[in-house]
Amino acid sequence: MIGLGAYALGVAALAAVALSLGFSALRLRRRLIPDWSGAPARLVEAVLAIALLVWLSELLGLFGLLYRWTLVATSVLLAGAISWRVRPTPLTQRSLPGGGAGSGGAEQRVAQAGSADAAAGPPGQWLLGLVAIGVVAVVFAHWGLTAKDALDRGIFNFDSLWYHMPFAAEIAQGHSVTALHYTETVGTNWFYPQNSELLNAVGILLTERDTLSLFLNFAWLAIAFLAAWCAGAPYGRGSLSVVAAGILLECHTLVVREPGAAKNDLMAAALLLAAIAILLNAWARRREEGSLPIGWPLAAAGLAVGLAAGTKVTALAMAAALTVAAIALVPAGRRRIAAAWWLLPAAAGGGLWYLRNLIAAGNPIPQVESIGPLALPHPETLQSGRPDFTVAHYATDTGVWSDYFGPGLEGAFGALWPVVVGAAILGGALALVRGRDRALRWGGGVALFGMLAYLFTPLSASGAEGEPVGFAINIRFAIPPLLAGLALLPPGVDGPKNQPHLEKSARRRGVLLIAALLAVLLLTDRPDAVLRDPDRLFAWGVAVLLVLVPATLFIARRRGAPRGAVAAGFAALALAVVAIGYPLQREYLGDRFANESPATAIPGMDLDSSYRWARGVEGARIGLAGTTAGFLSYGFYGTDLSNRVLYIGEKGPRGAFNAIPTCERFRAAVNQAELEYLVTAPFLNFIDPSEPVASPEAGWLRGEPAVEPILHSGPVAVWRLRGELDPSACGPANAPLRAVPRQPAS
Repeated sequence: MIGLGAYALGVAALAAVALSLGFSALRLRRRLIPDWSGAPARLVEAVLAIALLVWLSELLGLFGLLYRWTLVATSVLLAGAISWRVRPTPLTQRSLPGGGAGSGGAEQRVAQAGSADAAAGPPGQWLLGLVAIGVVAVVFAHWGLTAKDALDRGIFNFDSLWYHMPFAAEIAQGHSVTALHYTETVGTNWFYPQNSELLNAVGILLTERDTLSLFLNFAWLAIAFLAAWCAGAPYGRGSLSVVAAGILLECHTLVVREPGAAKNDLMAAALLLAAIAILLNAWARRREEGSLPIGWPLAAAGLAVGLAAGTKVTALAMAAALTVAAIALVPAGRRRIAAAWWLLPAAAGGGLWYLRNLIAAGNPIPQVESIGPLALPHPETLQSGRPDFTVAHYATDTGVWSDYFGPGLEGAFGALWPVVVGAAILGGALALVRGRDRALRWGGGVALFGMLAYLFTPLSASGAEGEPVGFAINIRFAIPPLLAGLALLPPGVDGPKNQPHLEKSARRRGVLLIAALLAVLLLTDRPDAVLRDPDRLFAWGVAVLLVLVPATLFIARRRGAPRGAVAAGFAALALAVVAIGYPLQREYLGDRFANESPATAIPGMDLDSSYRWARGVEGARIGLAGTTAGFLSYGFYGTDLSNRVLYIGEKGPRGAFNAIPTCERFRAAVNQAELEYLVTAPFLNFIDPSEPVASPEAGWLRGEPAVEPILHSGPVAVWRLRGELDPSACGPANAPLRAVPRQPAS
């Protein structure tokens, strides 16, 4: 548990960092891109604030100084320095080249076309806006159901337990960003970029608990909706783009995995869409010139792309396509300087993790072992998970389509999945072929390229040959391009010659399109769950606090409400959230990983009892052996996240980390780790988790007087270590492995 005083201190630290970085981002945007206003300006400020937090955390972490109060102090000092040295650009200079806008008239035209959704006229404008707000509220409410489930039992998403949250806990405990964190011996996920894990680590540092991680993805949901609005706004289709994006953001594959967990699929997708939206808005301000302005808006889009690449490796394909698009959109004679404006912020946004990999493994992406006939440096692994087939591998296999791909797509996107996927493809294609300007056409091309790249992404159809059981789970790799395609569908529908803010036909198309989008949303995503679920009151509380109240305050301000009154309203909202947060956190920490009933258990893993045991352990060194425990290691960090958790394996060349094949070496490794407890478990069978593969570590402890079994649950055991193990005492029963356990082929 955590007392009221400690909770208040965590809130104060969080507020200091958030307000300081928010102010810094606002002041920098006003200085560097002064002509931008409204939603596009807020989007740039959000990207800047995220980047500032990542940079400060990385800088402190490089020197082992990433602590709560060092982060608070540096955030406040940065805000002070920016307030002192960075002044907003004077109004008389806000139309200068490089400032991000063309002329005051261009700015006014963009604002009229975008923020007003003028295609619908004044009555339709407000109706479309209200419909968009309603869709956003419904999606937030639906996400709230999954978040409530996590509040009731703890983070239960597999990848979050496997590496997202263990990485975050290790960064917070070690106060560093330079170490490789080995969670098991099958994958090489310690080479993954870790922007999202770093943000979760910041939440742990500031509040001393992981409660914020249950809600962090709601921020990315908000940014995704904001980016969708900004993508449609230059064409008078902001509200329609929000509704179209809502179809994907409400889909089952996101609703059940992103809220209440530390998944990072939406973070990458939101940042990539933000980059597209920033480019489209930058182009709109220079539309008459027929080229993209070189300057800070270009850098902001590149920064968003870099942050996405620093979040997921699967974002690299769209990041590369966006890089080509951005450079192609500038004047031909200035592409070298444009590349610098784009690539330097992009490298700053995500380059640290790839540089770390290059130093450790000789390869920035060690998972890529070769390019054609050219072999690349990579770690050798003794164990393997699912075979990493791609969707393209089964392109013509009708049996796989009927048995796996079809059901997987229906599970992800609902009964109308062909409509959802088809609409995303259509959106990209219409934008590419019929887009009103070059920027929109390039945006459509980027979305289509991302969809094509997904088909060739390793693990997109993982599983034994002919049995891609991992397809349904890894459909999430396609979320970024599908989100971009849907957001670009409304402006793409209008075609190259139409001017929707002037044409009556555009109004009719808008009405028909929004009716079709709402029908698909209701029929395929089934958001009516928020009306029937027992936790619906909590879900709608989330929607009211995070969507409806802020939207009401923004509307009030636009209709002339005093700035002070609106600010007081937001302050009251923040206080309400803080007041509600304390009892919610106490309830969460009291139930976290208690697993008191089958409904809250970890299905088929036999780790429920050991998770309950770890709840009462603090400040201990706990070793794990057997990949089932490694893949679900997060529960062993304890309620206060003070336990040090180490998977017992052997480091190898180029960042390799492998299973230990002999009893003698295993006992020596346990001694070297200086453990207080050891958890042994079987090897996780990815093909059929209900049939784990035997792992020998528990047998290697038999007859060892320095260990005492304190808990058994099926093949999982917890041992207390009372002294050093004797490697020389390994007998015939502890014979070395003839073969290290490997994932069954079928």
